[in-house]
Amino acid sequence: MAKTIFIFGLGFVGRPLGHRLAASGWDIRGTTRQPEKLAGEAAAGWQIHQFSDQHPLADPEAALHGVDAILTTITAIGGSDPVLDAHGELLSTFAGWTGYVSATSVYPDKPEGYCYEDTPPEPATARGRARVVAERRWQDMLKTEIFRAAGIYGPGRSPFDGLRDGTARIIENKGQFFNRIHVDDICRIIEAAMASPRPGRIINLADEKPAPQGDVVRHAASLLGVTPPMPQTLEEANLSPMARSFYVSRRKVASKVIGPELGLNLLYPDYESGLAAILKAEQNPDD
Repeated sequence: MAKTIFIFGLGFVGRPLGHRLAASGWDIRGTTRQPEKLAGEAAAGWQIHQFSDQHPLADPEAALHGVDAILTTITAIGGSDPVLDAHGELLSTFAGWTGYVSATSVYPDKPEGYCYEDTPPEPATARGRARVVAERRWQDMLKTEIFRAAGIYGPGRSPFDGLRDGTARIIENKGQFFNRIHVDDICRIIEAAMASPRPGRIINLADEKPAPQGDVVRHAASLLGVTPPMPQTLEEANLSPMARSFYVSRRKVASKVIGPELGLNLLYPDYESGLAAILKAEQNPDD
């Protein structure tokens, strides 16, 4: 019999992961704020439910009945996890595999060396602190596997978009750097973890080339053959406190699990290979 996964948040990560699992024989159920955007998936047999922090599942017992695995990609909203806030009592009795897509913002700034899965969380931002609380709630309740993602990018979410529409910016802050991760690699890693589960495991989802934001935008501009935007200082950029927190990070992240335990190599270990693949996919959408 086919296994069934329920994905809270069929968005930039959850949706392609659902397609990948469906191709492997899984039945897909999940949530979105706007069910009409997943009409094609519904027509293909996916069971789509509306969910948000203000709109819990209409019939959670029916939605989750017979499910073998649960993954949530929904961020902590207002400092709390909306899935557990709405349905924690029901989920507490779940006996299958669970996963939570978190973020590398749980780690401290660490200009020297790398943050690995066993690096103690020490977030510098409110977002990071909320993620730590959510992680612990999921793990205390269900021994959930945690996937700490760096900056997620892929087709439709890359520097190419801003360069094309004129909104791209290069904001330079000496010493700032961070990792990113292509959505295809995220899906591969989560699928591999599901196939070889270890309750409570933490997996860092990060590429192998942390770099300043400006380097990535300039490289994307060179691939498009356009002039990159003039750099701005952090002070000139006039960012919101949330956006500013992104540009002051000095954090390098690596994994002790992806290769040694899951036996995977990243398809896109650096932003150069990832951006090249995105551009090729955009230029040849039928390939």
